[in-house]
Amino acid sequence: MKVSEAVLSRHSMRVFHDKPVPMDVVHRLLDVARYAASNGNVQPWKVYVTMGAARKRLSAAILAAMDSGEEGGPAEYDVYPRVFPAINDRWRKKVGKDLYTLLNVPKGDAAGMLKQFKKNFEFFGAPVGMILTIDRGMGNGQWVDCGIFLDNLMLLAREEGLHTCPQAAFARYQKIVRRELALPDNEIVLCGLALGYADAAEVPNNLVTDRAAVADFSIFIES
Repeated sequence: MKVSEAVLSRHSMRVFHDKPVPMDVVHRLLDVARYAASNGNVQPWKVYVTMGAARKRLSAAILAAMDSGEEGGPAEYDVYPRVFPAINDRWRKKVGKDLYTLLNVPKGDAAGMLKQFKKNFEFFGAPVGMILTIDRGMGNGQWVDCGIFLDNLMLLAREEGLHTCPQAAFARYQKIVRRELALPDNEIVLCGLALGYADAAEVPNNLVTDRAAVADFSIFIES
């Protein structure tokens, strides 16, 4: 598979088969993804890979906390800005509307939205659930590095015939994640990543997001 094919075929999947991903495949993905660029070769990422009973235990703990009203957060960073630029807010609202339209969840259906939101914490049924962390002493540049690493990992998954879904939702329940995975105090929960074999026939997986045209975000300076 070409890099361009991996990029164009990658999109967030929200229904996975329970078919296990072999450990050697997961290790191979991480082994290649670690060559991601990082400023000064700092390599600031850390990945907790949960599979089998450990993955189910983490999911169960977060869902139980949600159902009992236990405080699982807040996230230790702003997942979204407090005020969105108008154009970016339109993209965000459109993808939300498109997803819930596919799921037949009408606007205002809080119960339906919560039901779908909870599926995040089951990694949408994927057999592999990863949690990405970073040392809280790192700077903004190292957060960029973690994004590059994460993108490498998702594109390499496509080469293996796998799909992913990056999930900032886990940052909102970082206290539960921290407790279940025994994270040290110096690490911040950045996000989760679902990894597995996607069920292409399922409705949520038919969502392909619209993207801005090159002319909308690029400025060419030639002289």
